[in-house]
Order: sequence, then structure tokens, then C-alpha cells
Amino acid sequence: MAIRLLPMKRVLKDTGSIFLHCDPTASHYLKLIMDAIFGHRNFRNEIVWERIKGAGKRSQYEIRSFGRSSDVILFYSQGNKYRFYADNVASPYPDIKKSFPYTDKKGHFKRRSPFRPPGLGERPNLVYEYKGISPPNPSGWTVSREKLERLDAEGEIEWVKGKPWRKQRPASGIIPNNIWTDINTPSGEERLGYPTQKPLDLLRRIIKACSSEGDLVLDPFCGCGTTVHAAEELNRRWIGIDISKFSTGLIRERLVKNFQNKEISIADIEMIGTPNSLEEAQILAGKDKFEFEKWVCGEIGAHGMFHDPGEKGADGGVDGVIEFGLFEGWEKGVEKSYAIVQVKGGHVTADSVRALYATVKRFNARAGIFVCFDRYMRTVENNRIKCTYEDMSGTYPVIQGFSVESLLNNEKPKLPPLVAREGGKMKDTSDLFANH
Repeated sequence: MAIRLLPMKRVLKDTGSIFLHCDPTASHYLKLIMDAIFGHRNFRNEIVWERIKGAGKRSQYEIRSFGRSSDVILFYSQGNKYRFYADNVASPYPDIKKSFPYTDKKGHFKRRSPFRPPGLGERPNLVYEYKGISPPNPSGWTVSREKLERLDAEGEIEWVKGKPWRKQRPASGIIPNNIWTDINTPSGEERLGYPTQKPLDLLRRIIKACSSEGDLVLDPFCGCGTTVHAAEELNRRWIGIDISKFSTGLIRERLVKNFQNKEISIADIEMIGTPNSLEEAQILAGKDKFEFEKWVCGEIGAHGMFHDPGEKGADGGVDGVIEFGLFEGWEKGVEKSYAIVQVKGGHVTADSVRALYATVKRFNARAGIFVCFDRYMRTVENNRIKCTYEDMSGTYPVIQGFSVESLLNNEKPKLPPLVAREGGKMKDTSDLFANH
């Protein structure tokens, strides 16, 4: 990890911050590494994020520890010039009159003792007499004499029965502390299948707190793209990096489909390190079959269903799945279904094409898509089952061939268009026909 963090130190601006997510089994080691690279004086917070409610993760064996329901986020800055906008992430006060019960011409406030608690230790430089009042312990006042005099002159000191009180006024809301219990890990429709996927609300809070519109956000472990999604939504510039070619395609699809209001197209998102030509696709297929499969699945919008995306191992003939909605009539509405994707980067046999139909039937899918290079498309066409299925938008083949060349031309397989990903979720568009 230290090798990866050193370049992040190099590219981080003086006004920038870095947030490192980890679990409690590694946080203490990583904090030492972060101290060594960024400096212990630039440590800002150890944020405890309660990612799940309830008992948390437990062992299948005898319970011998408390449940694990939290992760750690280490917050460091490049230096003292880092940006932090607490008001951007403040929550509204549930009852401002109750929280700040007193008022003056400036507004609401609550009383706060001007004296430091004795447990903070002796501070001789803060021990002085002011208007006949001395601090009750060697800890002294909370501020210097000069600042106390200025606060008093500005009307920020209230004298009650001869005793001073500082006026604490409400900020724009309640500022989060370092224990975050109000953001849960993605669940249900928001999940994209990544075991380490973060919720959008978590990244929104971090980005809003430490950057302004137009600033650059870098995520060097981009995964399914939650960081760049939040950055685009908040009008930040962004760079996302991931070792997986599946991730790059998934992220591009996620952005295009979720920011149609900005008219973001595939051409607007520059992808580096993935095939951009037939020759590059052929090189990848010959060099790394697994990475080639992941790249294809990411490009056409296929997601993991029977195992986590990018996970090696037996897949049961399923390289990925594409979810869609099948509209069978006004009474039935939209039925969510999926198409199984099978990818071949090399020779295609008749048996492999027929096997896809068997896989579709075994997993009770609606359709199958066989992806290969164009020179093998005749084999697919000659051996695929020719049956079809229908919905209100048209007729579709149960098994279809799709070439890598078509993929490089930004074409998509022929599938019903009624369900689209939006905000990381599957959007059921049956409501569009509610008034029919």
C-alpha cells in the first residue's frame, strides 16, 4: 500500500485532502503508513463509518467477539492550506429554538462557559482577572485576554448575575463529528455487485466537505465508479483509475445513463488503457482471456449476477448478465428479466453456441448474447436457436450473436429498452404508462 500512496502524495495539491477507507483489521497499520508519508501533523480525523445497522458481521462458528459493523476512513491533508467546508455537509437543526434558546438582536444563541474544564491541564497564560472575575481553576479562560475583550465589545459575552457567559451561535446546521451512523452501505437496487461498493451519500459528503465546484477529484481505486458519479453530480472534474477493464466500461455506462440531463455521451469520456481498435481488442484477447471477457462485459453493460464482477473461477457459462424490463401488456406491466452474456475471444464452435441456449434455460433467463469476433459470427448464426420473444417494443431473438467490431462502433445488443440504470439503481419505467 505504501508504494501506491507515495504517488498520491506527489500529485495532491497543497489545498487537497486524501481519504483512505479500510477495515479495523488494517486501520492501525495504514495510519502509521499515512503518518510516515503525509506527516502526523496532517492527520485530521479517523472517521468511524457504521456501514450496517444491527449486530454486524459474525463468524459461522462460536461467537467470541462483538459484531463488526463499522469501517474506518482516515482523513489526511497535504498541509495546513487544505480546504474544508463544514457548512456544506451540515444537517438542519431539528428545533433551533430548543438547541439555541436565547435571542438577541443578532439572533439565536446558547450560553457556554468561558472557562476551560480543569481536566485540560494548567494554562498559566490563560489565567488572568477580567472585570473582577478570575477563572475557578488553573486551566484558565478559553481564550486570551485580548480575544475576550474583543468578544465582549462585540456583544458576544453575556453577563448573568455578575458572571460571564460566551454566546455560541448556530452555524448553518449540525456539523458531523467523526462517527458517521447515518449512511448505510448500499443495499437493494443501489448495489451493483461489488463487495466494497460505497454509497453515493458517503462520497457526496466527503467531496462537498473538501472541494469546490471545478476542483479535481482523483479515485485511484475506482471500482464501480461511485466516486466519479458523485463528483460529476457535484460539478467537479474527475479522474477514475482501476486495474479492471470491466470497471472502466461499467463506469462509463453508469455515467452516460445517469447524466442524460447533461447530455454526456460515450465520446465525452476518455478511456485510457482499454482497447480502442480491433487490433488492440485482438491483442488483449490473445494476451489475457479473463481481462478480455471483463472488458467486453463492461462495454456492453453486463453486470455480475452469479459471482462478483471480476472474480475468477467457474461461472457456469455466464460471463455477465444484462438486466432489462419486459413489457408484456398493460395488465401485467413490466417484468424484470435478464440476458446472459457469453464471451469468446478465440475460436467459436457449434457446441459452444448451443451451450448458451442450455445455459439460458438452466438459469431461467429470457435471452442470451454470444460475443465474438466478426469472423466467427457465421458460426453463431448457423447454430443459434432461432426462436424469439416479444414485448410492446418489438420482437427480439432469444439467442443473438454480437461482434466485437460492433462493440467498438458503440453499438448495443438488441434488447427491450424499458429498464435503465439510474443513480446506480434499476429504474422500473412502468410508471411511464400509468396514465395510458
